Amino acid sequence: MKKESKNGMTTSQLLSFIKKSGQFSEVTEVFHDKEETPVFCHFLYKLMEKYNTTPKDVISSSGIERSYFYHILSGQKTPGRNIILRISLCISATLSETNQLLRLANQGPLYAKVRRDAAIIFAIEKKFTMQQTNDFLIKEHELPLYKEERT
Repeated sequence: MKKESKNGMTTSQLLSFIKKSGQFSEVTEVFHDKEETPVFCHFLYKLMEKYNTTPKDVISSSGIERSYFYHILSGQKTPGRNIILRISLCISATLSETNQLLRLANQGPLYAKVRRDAAIIFAIEKKFTMQQTNDFLIKEHELPLYKEERT
């Protein structure tokens, strides 16, 4: 199913339009509203609302430091890949939603041909928790999402 934007064009139609345009000004006319540009923190808020998750829930289940998470939510900080994956797993986001979060943060989406990414995709599809995913990555001799603190 192709996703249709507010301007009525699918992504593939928009790409075709860009390729055929003689001037970039023709392309920019399609973008009537600056709000249309997706922003990481706005998309994260939408997902948290969709999955009925509060910032407190994410902070406690992800182990992300409180002030850092609020900087992410305010748009002051853009998290790295592992933090995004931890957040995504804590809110039970789908693979598509996880990849969108990664893209919005200028991180590469999960790629099935990369063994670690394939393991994370497997975990997302099987609805693993963040802890289960981290344990699974360790068991599979892949870099974990975070290192466990030993006391």
